[in-house]
Amino acid sequence: MFRRWALRPIAAIGIAACCLSVVGSAQQPGKSAGVAKELVTVMEAKKLDAIAAKLTDAPDHFTAALYFPGVQLLVVAGHYSAPQLMDPRLEKKEYRDVYMELSGTVPPATKIFVQDMGAPGLAQKKQDNMYDTWTQAGKPVMFDGDPDKQKISDAEYAKAFSAADEEYAKILSALLAEAKK
Repeated sequence: MFRRWALRPIAAIGIAACCLSVVGSAQQPGKSAGVAKELVTVMEAKKLDAIAAKLTDAPDHFTAALYFPGVQLLVVAGHYSAPQLMDPRLEKKEYRDVYMELSGTVPPATKIFVQDMGAPGLAQKKQDNMYDTWTQAGKPVMFDGDPDKQKISDAEYAKAFSAADEEYAKILSALLAEAKK
């Protein structure tokens, strides 16, 4: 005679396997997530809706961000041909003006534009029906979890995400340093 208690270990193993597969498929946060969360926290504490900074990799590269709480972080970065005009704006904390200037004047070949939707930091897949977009030198990559739709391989998608996430973390670090001043 088969007893019900004999099924308990089998059920427990099945439940554990399901839980492990869900955990295994959970999205791991990228390098940018921690920096982005800290930036958003500092901006909220200082009641900032915009931030801008000079990037350390080149004296004529700048970045700026607009923050819409709980919705998105829009970030632009790239070469600015007249850094002597941008430096005084940073000193005066005219961050929104810097964002607007960079958005319209950064040459496409050096321009990075990020639409960081929902939770701050790049994510590889949609979250709550929103996804992040990374545009560099005019070429957008949508991190919606569907590389086929963009006609790229899974490996190309993963490589694009890794490179974008690393660069985004550097950009956000510059913005965070400025926000902490």
